[in-house]
Amino acid sequence: MNQKKIVLPLTIPLRILYFVLSYLIICVRIALSNRCKLPIIPTDLFPREVADITGKPYARIKIGFDVICLLVTACMTCFFLGRILGLGVGTIVAAFTMGKGIAIVGNRIDRKVSFVSVLQPECVEAGETKKD
Repeated sequence: MNQKKIVLPLTIPLRILYFVLSYLIICVRIALSNRCKLPIIPTDLFPREVADITGKPYARIKIGFDVICLLVTACMTCFFLGRILGLGVGTIVAAFTMGKGIAIVGNRIDRKVSFVSVLQPECVEAGETKKD
């Protein structure tokens, strides 16, 4: 029987490479989802909506939200399991930096592309704005 070998990042350099690649992919995904105004998972949607309502920078709201989620998770695992489990260095680094990474990627996207929602009352066609 021919079995495929699964390669897991077991060495430190491979773990760092996997972390950096996945971090960048997640930043691009969330930045695009925010620009497109797509309904996304609640952990990404909540900071976006709070930033829109309060007028505060998205990065600040996202980092605060992620850190609060991290602390709640740490407290719950400590309380229920007797020790903190499942929170590695990558999770902590991501919680404190993901908001800024998303903001940087989003700003770079904004320089190249402009997103318009089809749900807005104004529709842009052939460079002209039509109002209902």
